[in-house]
Amino acid sequence: MLRFIIFSAFLIFNINFSFAQFQTVATEHYLLGVDVEGYEINLPFSKEKVDESWKEYAKDFGKSEETQSHKTYQTTFKTDLYAEEILIFSQITGNKEQSKIWVGIDPQGIPKDMYPKLQEEMEQYVYDFNIYMRRNQAQKKIDESEQAASYLSKEFESLKKDERRTLKDQEKTNSRINSYEEKLRALRTDSTQNAQKLEKLSVEIDSLYLEIEEIKKVMQSFRQKMDEIK
Repeated sequence: MLRFIIFSAFLIFNINFSFAQFQTVATEHYLLGVDVEGYEINLPFSKEKVDESWKEYAKDFGKSEETQSHKTYQTTFKTDLYAEEILIFSQITGNKEQSKIWVGIDPQGIPKDMYPKLQEEMEQYVYDFNIYMRRNQAQKKIDESEQAASYLSKEFESLKKDERRTLKDQEKTNSRINSYEEKLRALRTDSTQNAQKLEKLSVEIDSLYLEIEEIKKVMQSFRQKMDEIK
């Protein structure tokens, strides 16, 4: 998990550092019988992610229709320059690792002196989408890193609690061991003393037995003498 945080931070740095490296390129797409001037930009994200981000970024354009593998929006754009509705085309191509977006304005019906100004604004709009998406992806990485850091912090606190609880249990166990060892020493002392007493008693019993046997012999002798008296 720690490696993930470091990697994410490194990735964020690379994303921010590379902003200036991504530039728009002017290209034409042939649509509805005319060459439509537009701008494209390469993005280091999957086509799926770019599609998702573009829907959010260009939501003010409203619903789109399909035109020759392009999305077509009938909408307004930069109303402070031109308030009439225009046709805007967009196309996103790519794969799971990188993609490209192209956006252009249909020139038909737009005054010739206004069209270059709208195109200039569109170039900035496309480039800003690049910034928008890269910042969003960077923010996601930051959020993921913060979540990972929060998770690690909770895990750390949990482990510290386990450590403190285990330490207390160990102290209790050691105390019980010491108590048992004291009792064991006392029992061993008692056992040694009992063994010594048993040995002493055994000697005394043997001595007493001998004395009893002697007394029996004396008594037997007296019985014999009594039997001889008539």
